[in-house]
Amino acid sequence: MQQLAIPLPDQLVTDSSTLIIEAANRDVWAWLSAWPSWPLPQVVIVGAKGSGKTHMAKALSAQQRASLISPSAVIHPPLALIQSADLILIDNYEQYGEDWLFHLYNLAKEHHRQVVYFGHTTPASYSFKIHDLASRLRSLPCLEIQEPDDSLFRKLFRKELLNRGMVCGDDILEYIYRRFDRSYATIHHLVKLIDTLTLVQQRSLTLPLLKEGIGDV
Repeated sequence: MQQLAIPLPDQLVTDSSTLIIEAANRDVWAWLSAWPSWPLPQVVIVGAKGSGKTHMAKALSAQQRASLISPSAVIHPPLALIQSADLILIDNYEQYGEDWLFHLYNLAKEHHRQVVYFGHTTPASYSFKIHDLASRLRSLPCLEIQEPDDSLFRKLFRKELLNRGMVCGDDILEYIYRRFDRSYATIHHLVKLIDTLTLVQQRSLTLPLLKEGIGDV
């Protein structure tokens, strides 16, 4: 009988000690970690899926009177959030109701709160329905996490495999490095493929196994 692969959730420690900081994300983390001494009280942070936005948000949420909000746990009304936190971290801002975001922005400004809007899309590129919300978010500084350079790609790839209990040898890393583009999407795709492959085959990660799974291209 074939062994079924059962995906396991990542067992991640998401504090600042586990962040990998390289050129692609250094400017963003430098801004965030300088809290509360920001030059402006509200900022937008954008980056591709897997670029570490939520990790940074969770690390920053350890600060006193900081609150990390996800689309599945929106606090109504926004005033309750403003009254309970000095720093508000909005994960995936594109997934919130625009009325809620508009009220949050205005209340944060009125009550002198600091807000970070994390997302995949810059406000300049996003299609808003509420014109006033669009103009306000587009007026904010927008910092972008870049795609990984060679160093960050290698470190993140090893880290993601290690999170799943797999050690990535140098031969495997060189094989991947020579054949695939350096992006967060590539890391996500390959790690998911390797995780499934090792579970189905009930074998440890080796270069021969990897070649069987993705081909010696």
